[in-house]
Amino acid sequence: MTTIRLVVTRHQCPHCRRTWAKRSAATTHVARCWQNPETRGCKTCTHFEPADPDGPYPEHPGWPESCDQERDLTTGLRTNCPSWQQPTT
Repeated sequence: MTTIRLVVTRHQCPHCRRTWAKRSAATTHVARCWQNPETRGCKTCTHFEPADPDGPYPEHPGWPESCDQERDLTTGLRTNCPSWQQPTT
């Protein structure tokens, strides 16, 4: 018995590399992707501080991601933030 070759088309986000079978789902995602600078989201902002897995001592679980503009990221990340600034590279 032989196998049959199957070609599958996937649509990939250019920012976070996730993929979808439907182009419309991928397009919807790109418009709100946390890694897309055009959404002006927390993860592409100069004020974003990523999670740190190392705490100050072994029993501490580490520090969660945060915003140095005093935004509360425990309730969720934001897009279209008025304090968003492009990171300098």
